[in-house]
Amino acid sequence: MIKKIFASVIILCFCFNHSYAWGPEGHAIVGRIALKYVQPDVRQNVLRLLGSMSIDTAANWMDIVKSDHDYDFMRSWHYVDFPKGEDYKESNDGNLINRLQLTYDELKHKKILCESQVRMDMLMLMHLVGDLSMPLHTGYEDDLGGNKVMVQYETLKTHNLHWFWDEDIIRLTNISDSDCIDHYDELKNNLFSEIKFKEWMLDSRSLLPEVYDFTGFILDDNYMRKNKVIVEKQLLKAGLRLANILNRLFPSQVETFDYAQQVKKYKNGIELKEMATSVGKSVVVCGRVTSIKVTAKTTQIIISDENSEYEMIAVIFARNYNKYEDLPEKLFRNMNVCVKGKVNIFNRSLEILVEDKDDITVL
Repeated sequence: MIKKIFASVIILCFCFNHSYAWGPEGHAIVGRIALKYVQPDVRQNVLRLLGSMSIDTAANWMDIVKSDHDYDFMRSWHYVDFPKGEDYKESNDGNLINRLQLTYDELKHKKILCESQVRMDMLMLMHLVGDLSMPLHTGYEDDLGGNKVMVQYETLKTHNLHWFWDEDIIRLTNISDSDCIDHYDELKNNLFSEIKFKEWMLDSRSLLPEVYDFTGFILDDNYMRKNKVIVEKQLLKAGLRLANILNRLFPSQVETFDYAQQVKKYKNGIELKEMATSVGKSVVVCGRVTSIKVTAKTTQIIISDENSEYEMIAVIFARNYNKYEDLPEKLFRNMNVCVKGKVNIFNRSLEILVEDKDDITVL
């Protein structure tokens, strides 16, 4: 089965139909943006897994295999439609959100998977994160995500609305990677946010009023100009979110230290398991950076021991970013560090507020 799947990716004839999102160029843009913003070691690891497959092909893989009916079981994974005016109801259906979550969770335990399975899961993530950013793949159930809505733009032959958003907007306005990246400053937090597929789905669905903002079935130039910007931003969001996911799943393995031995070098050094009994005290604690969350006001660096049994959060406020030679999320991601400061409890989490550059040291 694995051999058959990967033999199919060399097919050059893209046989797209109404259930596709973005079309081949849109998905390729998402893949290229993601590869631009991943960490250097992650880029190397991803390219090694892809082998001779280009990033454009990888991002389109799930659409390419649609030409083979053996993979019809994947078709419902590309979208999550539900009635207009209703909230999303969680279920065990094989929809876009559930497949993304299952695949992401599976890759978090990729050490127990064979390389072919890891590669296939990675290809699914590359494509489905793109699908999730296309508003009509989070669309209304009654018109099948715009497939039943016929539209026409200028002399373009009549298409359905879904097709128009899949391919026509990108093709007719010549959207490029750089057009999307022009919105980076506005959307860069997507590169560091928590992985929340449901929230990303609701973000896309919130754009549906704009998608359906036309009268009759004729789409005019104003509609095209306005939604060109939306498409650019959605493609960039998808690329940055995919980069975020790949950064979390495919970093090079960092050598772990004997953190208990490391903290003995400091007068007030403690192990992570002692944090709970050290609230209010100034300490030094060492561990492995397992994830980073960036908000508008802070960078929160989650640090664990070698067995991921205990953890704490080092918090750097945005006002202190200028003390560092680069953004903290870039400097400390996947590193072994020691942090000094006073132990606090906030929202039931143990944390240290990092005020000065020297308060956090890379081992």
